Amino acid sequence: MQIGHWILMLNIGGIFAYTNFADIECGQHKTVRNAKIVGGEDAEKAEFPWLVSITRRGGHFCGGTLISNRFVLTAGHCLCTGIGLDLLRATSIKITLSQHDLSEKSEDAYERTIKKVTVHPDYACNKPNNDIAILELGEKLVWSGSVSPACLPVSSSGLEDYTVDNLLATVAGWGWTNELSSKGGRAKVLQKARVNVIENKQCQAWYKSQGKKTKIQLTQICAGHEQGGIDACWADSGGPLMVGSGSPNQMVVVGVVSTGIGCARPFLPGLYTRVSEYIPWIKKVINY
Repeated sequence: MQIGHWILMLNIGGIFAYTNFADIECGQHKTVRNAKIVGGEDAEKAEFPWLVSITRRGGHFCGGTLISNRFVLTAGHCLCTGIGLDLLRATSIKITLSQHDLSEKSEDAYERTIKKVTVHPDYACNKPNNDIAILELGEKLVWSGSVSPACLPVSSSGLEDYTVDNLLATVAGWGWTNELSSKGGRAKVLQKARVNVIENKQCQAWYKSQGKKTKIQLTQICAGHEQGGIDACWADSGGPLMVGSGSPNQMVVVGVVSTGIGCARPFLPGLYTRVSEYIPWIKKVINY
């Protein structure tokens, strides 16, 4: 097995082809108990060592995924200022690694500066399409037990039968625990939840049943539950949607938390950017 190359595996019984842009093995996560989830539960420390907190003025506002020792994958809308189509400057944001509890100053957690922000050229602020971006770090990272890279899927154009439909996936982040602030604020401890990946056609029908005109794009993944109750929410944006690769203790980041209508509403699953559609673009940006 060569590190830093595309690793091809058959997509049979949950075994996936995946891409590794790093110089060590990717997607290695901590094996923990799978408790029953009602909305979400605390993740273990270093359970997802590729997950980073993106901060501005010292406060968390989005998640991100380490894909190499120099680059972080996140959502394009995380980089919007909220004023027109303006984007945040690289110097105004940082990432925190090895983070678990945002309310504590952990000895393990540390910050890194951002050198460059690259948003997909076809993304526009306040629009859901092509909601993906890459942050280049100011210096290379040193890998550790709590800081390691994620695996990404292979390009969808290179493997016709590659699909994550109907799989059980995991989403993680420090977002809000309820869309109503009176019922739940932003999580302090990293949360994780299991969501079903729903076929786009089914998802479109559910949205329509709720009177929503949202068009589910081929470049998006729909994930949640018919009855609602479990979902990503505000400030989870940019974080990873993950499935098992089929190898022990290995996960693949197949989606980026993007958008939705409210949080955890019945028949309105969350929408994620489908990473497999953007592998050629990612490869070009990081000059791999």
